Amino acid sequence: MRQSTWSRLTLRAVALLYLLVLLVVPIGIILYRSFEHGIVQFWEWITTPAAISALQLSLLIVAIVVPLNVVFGVFTAVALARGGRFRGRAFLEAVVDLPFAVSPVVAGVALIMLWGAGGWFGGIESLGFRVIFGLPGMVLATLFVTLPFIVREVEPVLEEIGEEQEEAAATLGATTWQTFSRITLPAIRWGLIYGVILTVARSLGEFGAVIMVSSGFPGISQTLTLLVHSRYIDDYNEFGAYAAATLLMLVAVLILILMNLLQRTRSRA
Repeated sequence: MRQSTWSRLTLRAVALLYLLVLLVVPIGIILYRSFEHGIVQFWEWITTPAAISALQLSLLIVAIVVPLNVVFGVFTAVALARGGRFRGRAFLEAVVDLPFAVSPVVAGVALIMLWGAGGWFGGIESLGFRVIFGLPGMVLATLFVTLPFIVREVEPVLEEIGEEQEEAAATLGATTWQTFSRITLPAIRWGLIYGVILTVARSLGEFGAVIMVSSGFPGISQTLTLLVHSRYIDDYNEFGAYAAATLLMLVAVLILILMNLLQRTRSRA
């Protein structure tokens, strides 16, 4: 018993120390440096035209990427969980997991090779539609790095619940959409919500792929992560970079809180 108690305490101490070193201390330092010159100076740093534009662009990318990933992710998860052993399944599984294995920078380079001025589809710029160094390229880069999250959260849930209820609904005359909306969707909602949370967090914090396909010009194609990099590396504005990083954290936390509140409200209804 003493040995078991000592083991539990040791494991808790190690876990707390790990979290303290890797999470609490860095965040604490960022918050301290952000407000070191007072809240007025912090407010000035996060309300510059460049910061406001970066925030708007980051939220716009999230607003585009999340719905697309929800539709594609759920569709793909259903195909993998309900499609049986169809030809090409292994290839589809590999494609879904590809962003976990490939560096985001490599993804950005691949997008440049495809959509850049000399790329395979670069001729589209002659029609006045610019992909690389514009919003479409940044959306594509973010879509690539967030591709697996919803699929990998929803697919195990579908496999766990099985097909009995869906087959019963079909036997009673329910259409495919009725079966999905009334049986499948409520069953996968927790996996879907968790996948959406991961997608939002990754979309807001993505840097490697986005910087490759963005011009980085303030007010044009500069997200919050790129603003932090620009202030810290290019402008030598250390405190401004900390302030932008804090703003990024606050936005992510607010979005997560809002999603949890909406889910609780829906569960009570």
